[in-house]
Amino acid sequence: MTLTRTLVRFAAHLADTDVPPAILHKLQLHMLDAIGCGWAASRTSMAQRARGAALALGGTGPCLVFGANRRHAPAAAAFANAFIINALDHDDGVEIDGKGLGHPGATLLAAALAALDQQPGAVDRADVLAALAAGFEVNNRLIHALQPSAERFAQVYGVAQHQAIGAAVVYGRLCRFDERLMHQAIGLAATLTCVPSLHKYNWRDRPIAALKDAVAPAAQAGVQAAIMARLGFAGSRDVLDGPQGYWRMVGSDRFAPEILADGLGSRWYIGYGSFKRYPACRWLGSALECMDLIMRDTGWTPEDIARIEVHAPARLAEDFMDYAPDNPTDAQFSLPYTLAAAAMGLTRGAAWYAGENLRSPRLRELAAKVRVAVDPMLDARMRGADRQPGARVIVLSLAGDRAEHTLLVPLGGALRPMHEEEIVEKARINLTGHVQDPEAVIAGTLRTTKSGDTYAGAKDVVREFLL
Repeated sequence: MTLTRTLVRFAAHLADTDVPPAILHKLQLHMLDAIGCGWAASRTSMAQRARGAALALGGTGPCLVFGANRRHAPAAAAFANAFIINALDHDDGVEIDGKGLGHPGATLLAAALAALDQQPGAVDRADVLAALAAGFEVNNRLIHALQPSAERFAQVYGVAQHQAIGAAVVYGRLCRFDERLMHQAIGLAATLTCVPSLHKYNWRDRPIAALKDAVAPAAQAGVQAAIMARLGFAGSRDVLDGPQGYWRMVGSDRFAPEILADGLGSRWYIGYGSFKRYPACRWLGSALECMDLIMRDTGWTPEDIARIEVHAPARLAEDFMDYAPDNPTDAQFSLPYTLAAAAMGLTRGAAWYAGENLRSPRLRELAAKVRVAVDPMLDARMRGADRQPGARVIVLSLAGDRAEHTLLVPLGGALRPMHEEEIVEKARINLTGHVQDPEAVIAGTLRTTKSGDTYAGAKDVVREFLL
């Protein structure tokens, strides 16, 4: 039994009853988080471009996309939905030992929605949960198993390219693939994976690359791979195995195959899923939370602030200091802009990147007060094996007072988890104004599955009732 065959067999046969209830509930929180993020971004210019791409790339078909009544072809719809879920950089992640490892929810939920909209009849809710559980588990184990050394990370890395394999698993499960077809789909998804591109995002020559996290190409590749498998295309049969395996294909210099196989079905990597409080690059999360805490503890208003000093890893000082971003994606990777948004108390989500805030003189004036210095300790932590993006923020008031806060790891992962109440409230905020009944979406997503529960399609999953 090769490693590839072991993963294929697990992916093809996992049942929802094989997954502990607590893990299934966490999976449902990831579903809710992705749904909320998708709706929150559905009216943005980024979503409009994604829907345009879906139409141009795939024409019409059976599949819905957030924010539109037009239906699209499956792979194109998966691309658009994943892009929209990730558009505000507010979507979930994977975090192991404080190290962020991708944005699985955007890719995997998009693959599930594309599959649901193609089914001729209703799909059991239990089958949807089993498909997503298989996809998340394979995804989270895979990215941990192929993590490069710190030296190789500095040369080449991809945030979510590997999620093509998880997307193929989810789509294949919901299209009732047997083990043989699943094997072909995983092999093809590996071949269709796009190149790792983290270091080529236009960090210093903005605008930031639109496909920043690769969640959308990964969703498209996974769905395309599954469709091709069903059409009889052959894929690699040993793609995860050996010294020339998938880990080499995506640029890593090392691989831990035992992570993929050991405890499979009993130790759940779904549990490593993380959530984001802030709609911004996770590397900014510690600084943003420090800013929040300082404003809360001091009671200062933005007008009270004379200067904001951030001590951070060198990467933030080098690549995240755009003082006047002119689009939402650039703003998500701007330390001055996001610190100002946090200090002003803007509602976390789409409001951070609304046109009036991107152009706000008050926000830009506050952002101009941000200065950054490289902290050797924090830089060493970021450059080390665990890649932990900490920060120390010092705020000086016009009255001459000083406030300071330090955090070593962003909120949201196992080291510093978000409470379920905050995850649900985040979804409530993201859904409000986009669906008729946010509470029905929340309750419907998080309810315990009972015999006879079904989904007739993606519309049932996201409760697509436009206001």
